[in-house]
Amino acid sequence: MECNPGRHAVILILLLGMLLSCGCEPGLSLPPALPPGDVDPLVQDLISPQIARIEKDPSSAEEHGTLGLMYEANEMWEPATRALENATRLDPSDPVWTLHLHRSRNSVGKSSGELARLESLVSRFSHVASFLYILGLSRLENGDIEGARKALEESLQLAPEEAAPMVALSELELLVGHPRLALNHARQALKRAPGQPAIRNARGQALRALGEEEAARADLEAGLNSSRLIFPDAGRRRLASYFAAPQMIINHSADLIGAGYPQRAEQLLHKVLLSRPGDRDALNNLALALRAMGRTEEAEVRLLEALKSDPNYFPTLINLSDICLNLKRPAAAQHHATKAIQIDAENPIAHKLLGMSLIQQRLFPESVRAFEKSLRLQPDDFECHAAASEAALASGDLDAATTHLAAASRLMPSNLPVQVNLIHLLIRKGSLEEADQRLKDLFKQVGNHPQLVNAYDALRRARTAQGGN
Repeated sequence: MECNPGRHAVILILLLGMLLSCGCEPGLSLPPALPPGDVDPLVQDLISPQIARIEKDPSSAEEHGTLGLMYEANEMWEPATRALENATRLDPSDPVWTLHLHRSRNSVGKSSGELARLESLVSRFSHVASFLYILGLSRLENGDIEGARKALEESLQLAPEEAAPMVALSELELLVGHPRLALNHARQALKRAPGQPAIRNARGQALRALGEEEAARADLEAGLNSSRLIFPDAGRRRLASYFAAPQMIINHSADLIGAGYPQRAEQLLHKVLLSRPGDRDALNNLALALRAMGRTEEAEVRLLEALKSDPNYFPTLINLSDICLNLKRPAAAQHHATKAIQIDAENPIAHKLLGMSLIQQRLFPESVRAFEKSLRLQPDDFECHAAASEAALASGDLDAATTHLAAASRLMPSNLPVQVNLIHLLIRKGSLEEADQRLKDLFKQVGNHPQLVNAYDALRRARTAQGGN
């Protein structure tokens, strides 16, 4: 067969053009990024096979990037940065390595020049919603409001189902003095991720800026200390499968329990406990997982193991008190709650658990005092107000019972039993006009509900007894 030099030259030029267009360095081989010192055996078991794969194929961006994600999942930011730098150098056309390198550099304090790096990649990744979201946040943090708005709106156009750009736009509009627009973005985001704490916080901030303090309070409490919403990308979806550091597995197990997967959490925590027997955090989370599966007695056994490991660990005492309440062992619950208060007297949960344990023992005046200490630290606790009202009523203190039930009613106006019980308390106190007004309001809201009809009959009898209409 005849050789065609011209044709071969064209092919070589095309191949060279492809290499240049993706930014790849032809024939480049890079060594794996190794951890700077000793690592936990579970982490070593994770990364060793991946390091071996890189040594076998040192020019693979995928292998270097995967190692970077493994380090990132376990918050080993310095080797993660080096591994992801290798991946972006080998394949700068993959947005996953670029985005995760950005996160890793920021985590090790190498944020200088990151915005300029992202700006230089806009033309390459203008079709990638997750990149535009990160770019928008970076511009916002650097004061480029219009540039941030443009990037975030483009991200939203590419991924209209994602809530993260909407929350960021809500933050932006609030920053520039447009709370009504901020509120609209937050409400739209909640439709995509109902109940998400960061979105609740965004809505609360917007409502507060509009002067609607009462409406904002519940959202701001629900969103307290929430972290910024994450925009999922292909790399983030892989992180959970790389958790190996014990603390990362423990943290992930808590997320799994919260999401309704206690069985998976149990499996992971047993893995941690094989490596670190007696770990108090692993044992506490294992107890929570077991309780979520209805295995309360097993949960208590695990908490007692944790208590043996550290008798003064506050979370163990709180969880034990709660478990003992569930098992109807109020004296034990009281013991653990009292010890928790000795360790942290400013914690409202400990005082509330003490109050609950005293109610079960029918020590009503003492329980009221415990609940009121809790409420001084956390005034808007519906459950605590309701329990305090019950204990005060059992103690014969109608005024305190009414005060706490009125607070519970204000915190949860849609709870009909609480509203009706408050009306009955007002009738017992002789506050018939207030009871009448509350009844009228409830009839307008829910109609002729049997509970309201019964309350109306009680009010009518009370008026007849007073000689009224």
